[in-house]
Amino acid sequence: MRCPNCGYDFSEGYLCPKCGIDTFVFLRTRNLSVSLYNEALEMAKEMDLSGAAEKLEQSILFDKNNIQAQNLLGLIYCETGRIAEALKHWIISTSIMKENNPAAGYMDFLQKNGREMEKYNDAVVMYNQALLYLNHGSDDMAIIQLKKAIDSNPDFIDAYNLLTLCCIDENNYKRAQHFIDIVLKKDKKNPKALKYAKIIGGGTTSGIRKKARATENKEEPVAKTVPLKKTDSAPPIPRYKRKEKKIGVLEKRDIISFLLGILSTAIVILVLIMPAINEVKDKSIVDLQTKVDNYAGETQMTPEEVLAMRTELETLQEENKRLRSEETKQANLELLQTAVSQMTDGDFESCVATLDRIDTMGFSDEDIAKYNSIKATAYPKAADSLYTKGKSDFLSNKFPEAKTNLESALKYASGDNFIDDAYFYLGKIAENDGDKEQAKTYYQKVITEYPDSNQLANAENALNQLAE
Repeated sequence: MRCPNCGYDFSEGYLCPKCGIDTFVFLRTRNLSVSLYNEALEMAKEMDLSGAAEKLEQSILFDKNNIQAQNLLGLIYCETGRIAEALKHWIISTSIMKENNPAAGYMDFLQKNGREMEKYNDAVVMYNQALLYLNHGSDDMAIIQLKKAIDSNPDFIDAYNLLTLCCIDENNYKRAQHFIDIVLKKDKKNPKALKYAKIIGGGTTSGIRKKARATENKEEPVAKTVPLKKTDSAPPIPRYKRKEKKIGVLEKRDIISFLLGILSTAIVILVLIMPAINEVKDKSIVDLQTKVDNYAGETQMTPEEVLAMRTELETLQEENKRLRSEETKQANLELLQTAVSQMTDGDFESCVATLDRIDTMGFSDEDIAKYNSIKATAYPKAADSLYTKGKSDFLSNKFPEAKTNLESALKYASGDNFIDDAYFYLGKIAENDGDKEQAKTYYQKVITEYPDSNQLANAENALNQLAE
């Protein structure tokens, strides 16, 4: 018998003497994975993408090295707007089989269409913003964001389902049915769409499925125009449709699951694509550097070959530097979007903390203007909030908390009328801590820089007492 795992030939038993694997169990699990993949393939042909995705997830669970299952699942996820999930499975696939893997072509196709990737990212950002609006009761704003998300990514099933739920909440059943029909065209057994159809009185499940089939008959299914065998072919990417992940509006568990799984397509690109590219280039750089360093007279390399190697090394280093710079820029743009959301929610303290983490190097003029606009609005608001907290803490004799909040307030203040008060309170706190020199510095600031301050007399008296 030949071991299906390592290829070693042995004659007795089921345990491979070389790798120790139980060949019987190994073959059973691999065959089960293939069987589940075949079932998923048939379900995908019937446009039951949710069911197909579930089968493929199970197939991969039994055999993560099932390249066909990884690739098909990526295609299904891609078709319904879940680009992040698609990329994840294609990256896993290419890490298992690097040569002649169609997944590499799929990723290359996406990378060459940068504008489309930006739209997918925008759609996810808008979806997340809609979730925040819904949690704060701003349904109208949430609907606007969801419509924009669909404009950016017309295949985004999660956005359609969330819109359906918003319409149901507003008793706009006709509009809800419209979005349900769109989802069922793409994935005729989508569980959320079927559930919402029941809620609005769309009839029994079987009746809804008949309606979905009737709708499909009016238009030629995508599966007929692009055969499923495209799983193993070159790009462009076949237009499959995939199961949507369950993301409820009012269910915290579903929201957290979504946010953990796909905060944005850009983040996944940063986490999965960029580091993978950088890792490959880092290895190439190290290998080339080693060869160059090891060059000596006894080697068969000519000086011209060494020079060519050095040139290639410098080129790789420059490209690696560019990619890492782009990676950092994208991360900072994500922070900028987070700051926008925090400011929209009125959380100015968190907003300025996020702004402090942003490096604007590489930002476009538009991004820098956006950053400065947020900063101009959030800094005064945060300073006022922090000063209010600091003063309250001071009056409550919570001096450590007061010191932290007042110092933070001064950091973000600019021409505010509480700066002199903050200095005086900080002087009192320093005096209480026994740091007389620091206290004198704060009191002197009030006297010198704010001669019209209401704390002037208090600062002078405190300074005189310290001088005695």
